[in-house]
Amino acid sequence: MLILLPPSETKTRPADEGAAPLELASLGLPQLTEARGTVLRAAQRTAAAQNGAAMLGVPASSPELLERMARIEAEPTAGALAVYSGVLYDQLRRDHSPAADRRVLVQSALFGLVDADVDRIPAYRLSAGSTLSRLGKAGSWWSPRLKPLAGELRQEQAESGSPVVIDCRSGSYRSMMTMRSGDGVRVLEVSPVQERAGVRKVISHDAKRYRGLVTRALLEAERTPTSADEAVDVVRTAFGTQLQVELEGDRLVVVDRVG
Repeated sequence: MLILLPPSETKTRPADEGAAPLELASLGLPQLTEARGTVLRAAQRTAAAQNGAAMLGVPASSPELLERMARIEAEPTAGALAVYSGVLYDQLRRDHSPAADRRVLVQSALFGLVDADVDRIPAYRLSAGSTLSRLGKAGSWWSPRLKPLAGELRQEQAESGSPVVIDCRSGSYRSMMTMRSGDGVRVLEVSPVQERAGVRKVISHDAKRYRGLVTRALLEAERTPTSADEAVDVVRTAFGTQLQVELEGDRLVVVDRVG
């Protein structure tokens, strides 16, 4: 099973100043190393530019983020789940190590994809909508470069005992690397909805929390689901009566009944 997560806007800078700095060559998915280097250099150029804060989306109240991006290669690193923070990642154990047949990849505007189990990364400030010097929008630049990798990941899942992809990404990060069902692989988009008096509406503000709960349920399950139906059953069992879980086409729908 493959779980795709979005990055978090906020990140926790590793407290250990003596931690090893970033080594691109040590990251998983080495076919992305050259592209990662290109984006890293562009991010540093952008951070040093006069309008760098606006291009990277750094608020005026946090100039230290711009300074850190300018020297990002020297920043301390930590495991991905210790760096990414916010409502989705608050639902996950920082020290969790997925079973061998459960892989968690985080879509990243700086690294393309981050392997949550093995990669050590710095706390960076860059989103899919950020503009990079000479490259343009980060998300758009990555899209054609991630397309071949998406095919490789689909093939890996098709040949595994769990040909299921759980997609917890938001729209801008899904467009960076499109993944759809087909060729023996089922890709399920996690879609939280709120139901009140029989009427459902899409949850947008708190969607990440529900996606984090789904991820935790799948990572902590005793067995790895081998189909979309089994994935829904695993999440449904974990949630009990707290939330309802349904399978609608290629959507894993989490229903929160209120009122």
